[in-house]
Amino acid sequence: MHDTRPALIAAAACGVLLLAGCGRKADDTGPKFDTTPVSRRDIVVAVEAAGTVEPVLTVEIKSKASGEVLKVNGETGDLVQAGTLLVQIDKRTPRNLLSQAQSALEAAIARRSIAQTQEARSRKLLESRTINEVDYEKSQLELANAKADVVSSQVAVENARITLDDTDVRAPITGTIIEKLVETGQVISSPMKDFGGGTSLMKMADLTTVQVRALVDETDVGKIDPGKPVTVRVTAYPNQPFPGVVYKIEPQAKQDQSVTTFAVLIRLPNPQGLLRPGMNADVEIRVAESLHVLAVPTIALRTPREIGTDAAAMGVDEATVRKQLGEGAARSPGQRGGGAGYEYGGRYWTFVQREGQPVAVNVETGTTDLAYSEVLAGLKEGDAVYLLPSSGLLEQQARGREMMRRFSVMPTGGADKKGSGAAGGRPGGQGAASGQGAAGSQGAGQAGGKDQAGAQQPTAAGGGQQGSGNGAR
Repeated sequence: MHDTRPALIAAAACGVLLLAGCGRKADDTGPKFDTTPVSRRDIVVAVEAAGTVEPVLTVEIKSKASGEVLKVNGETGDLVQAGTLLVQIDKRTPRNLLSQAQSALEAAIARRSIAQTQEARSRKLLESRTINEVDYEKSQLELANAKADVVSSQVAVENARITLDDTDVRAPITGTIIEKLVETGQVISSPMKDFGGGTSLMKMADLTTVQVRALVDETDVGKIDPGKPVTVRVTAYPNQPFPGVVYKIEPQAKQDQSVTTFAVLIRLPNPQGLLRPGMNADVEIRVAESLHVLAVPTIALRTPREIGTDAAAMGVDEATVRKQLGEGAARSPGQRGGGAGYEYGGRYWTFVQREGQPVAVNVETGTTDLAYSEVLAGLKEGDAVYLLPSSGLLEQQARGREMMRRFSVMPTGGADKKGSGAAGGRPGGQGAASGQGAAGSQGAGQAGGKDQAGAQQPTAAGGGQQGSGNGAR
């Protein structure tokens, strides 16, 4: 016979180690979470968006006169003063029209003079009863028509003079030529006579002040008001920010597929002309800031619906947590006093470490940048708050632990080497009982009808035969 004492000693040692491991696991009171102190910091809330630089004022230049372009003064990019001659148009036709109108005016003046003389003669003849009143009234009518012809001729002369002046196209504003649309020799049409709107000659813009049209998501547009400071950056000058202010928020939204945005107009000075129309710009709108205030990590703040989950995660009774918070004290966010504009913060609660134990306290917050939230009430500087994961993650971990607990107590078929019938599910039949040897008992133990998973196992008779054979050997 072999000495079995070394094997027994090794088995005993393994049992002691297992018991020690189980003891250490039992001493574990649950999951441990990190804490962080409440401290002072700067909280700045900014909205980021992208947009395009465009002029504040753009003027499309046209000529009231028609004809051939004789000369074009200026190129794109030139800065011109108001009144500077830009385009000259052929003057022959307007000059001829002016001469014709002036001649017609002279003839109208002569007819008026003759009509006045005839009217005076008719009045004397009427006084001497040489003519009747009907003839006198005719002379009065002719005088009135002559006066009207003079006025019409004067208007025609003035219009012809304006048309002649319109052949010299001058800059309407002080600005930069951003687009040149005609060249020398081109024939243009007047918008006064052309139903198509006439020919555009140039486009000018005042680039001393430009604006950025940025598209802001609807979730952030409520935080923006006219006058908010803005920092604008363009790709051409990556290390040079440009300051500006919010000028206007367009009332009509724009939809691109399922995204709704609003156009925000940002004005900024451009004295050096570095910003040019069409440049892509990234804007950062500073909507709120709180400097050197008490702040807590936002992840530490909890809502009332998370009381049950968080209490279980911390190993604290839920009723105790609700008692600490007080009935009705922990309210949902957004129940602060109503006011104009966007409101930050709300009412939350959190776990604070007091004498080594977690204590639930109510917290009122203010400005937040999502990472940190300003503390208005409930916490003081130096308080250690617990950083718990999200309630969804805690619930998922709780479900995982429950599944592991169920799996650990689940019976396993055929694990008992003593040949007990109960270890294999149902006891074996008569065939299992016939196996008397050690190996036969093992075979009988494995022969129980169905295992825990419900799979059909070998019949008891087969197990009994195998056991008998092993016993005989």
